[in-house]
Amino acid sequence: MNKSGVVIGLDIGARRIGVARGDLEVRIATPLPALTNDETIFANICQLVEKNHAEIIVIGLPRDAKGQETAQSQISRNFATELANHLAIKICLEDESLTSVLAEKNLRARKNFQVSMLRDGALDSEAATIILQDFLDNQREVEI
Repeated sequence: MNKSGVVIGLDIGARRIGVARGDLEVRIATPLPALTNDETIFANICQLVEKNHAEIIVIGLPRDAKGQETAQSQISRNFATELANHLAIKICLEDESLTSVLAEKNLRARKNFQVSMLRDGALDSEAATIILQDFLDNQREVEI
């Protein structure tokens, strides 16, 4: 069992994809700049994975208030499937219930908060950080 390695977290959105980076050993997720969700997204994620020597990608899986999957859940699943065609690393889905609400609350609580953070990608990457932190907190041992 390998307990170290870099993990990348993604929060899939129509316009932007929030990004976070974490480590299996120290189990702390930190936000990275969000990526534009356009025709270059898979190439950009591949570069990000290579640059960070990532071994796992964690993608947020949205659910409704009852815990059921939604249309956005299928979009995230489809994205994960397509990403798997571009990368030969493990891709995991992690429940992301209420992460956007918590992400906005976290941003608003910062001393340097600016309203522009809610629309410039900071909110997306904060959500990705929460998703990834949940994943890291729930991992006892990860085999890579």
